[in-house]
Order: sequence, then structure tokens, then C-alpha cells
Amino acid sequence: MASKDDPMPTCPAGQPTPTGAPSASPPTASATSVTATSVTAGSVTAGPVSVTSASAGSVSAGPGPLPRVRPPGAPGIGSIFVLAFLVILVPGVAVYVLLDWAGLPIGGASLLGLLVVFLGLGFFPTVLRRLGWVPTKKRRS
Repeated sequence: MASKDDPMPTCPAGQPTPTGAPSASPPTASATSVTATSVTAGSVTAGPVSVTSASAGSVSAGPGPLPRVRPPGAPGIGSIFVLAFLVILVPGVAVYVLLDWAGLPIGGASLLGLLVVFLGLGFFPTVLRRLGWVPTKKRRS
């Protein structure tokens, strides 16, 4: 939307109008008629189809899949990232710190900490499924 300080006012369609040009009022549904080509399942029909502006906004490509709505109380993406942090990163850093504190050289402590991180990466999908945060895979019969 344009403010009163904006030097370029915008049209209803969002296109800027030239300075000094009067803005046109939106056309009525009975005054506008457009010729379009009908498209059905990837093929184009050969005849013109009359479309009025009243029905042009309600043309849809068909029923699409409805977006999944997260039920109240279900974990969101932030919860999943926190769980990943706790399952993957924290144990690896904890193993490194404990082994370094125990006197293991930095290379050995780092590699064992990295091994724990990789194990956490492997177990993370299982943890998500067991918590019920991700649906289980359906087995083929």
C-alpha cells in the first residue's frame, strides 16, 4: 500500500502509476469480458472460451491436497531442533570434555566425541519415531 508521502502511488493491481496520471476505477463484472483458452489435464482445447471478470478470480486448477495442520500440543520444528541438539551434539561434546579431562590427548578425545555424534545422528530418527513426533513407516505385507 502507498502512503501519502510515497511519490509513486500504486494501482489496485500493485503496478505503479505514472506521476500525474489519473488512477482508473476498477472495472465492473458486467463490463469486462475476456477470451481465454481452456486447459484440461495438460492439453489445450482448440476453441475460445468466454470468461468474465466475476468468474476469473474463482477459476482453480482442481482440488489440491489440503495442508496438514499441526494439532495443539504437537511438537513444532523448534522442538525437533532442540531434541536434535540434545541427542546429537550434547553427548558428543560431553564425551570429548570428559575424555579430555581424563587426560586423553586432544586427537583421541575429538575422534571419540565425533564417533558419539555420528551414533547420535543414526539414533535420532528412531528417537523421533518412538516419541511419536514422526509417523512410522508402513510395512508392506
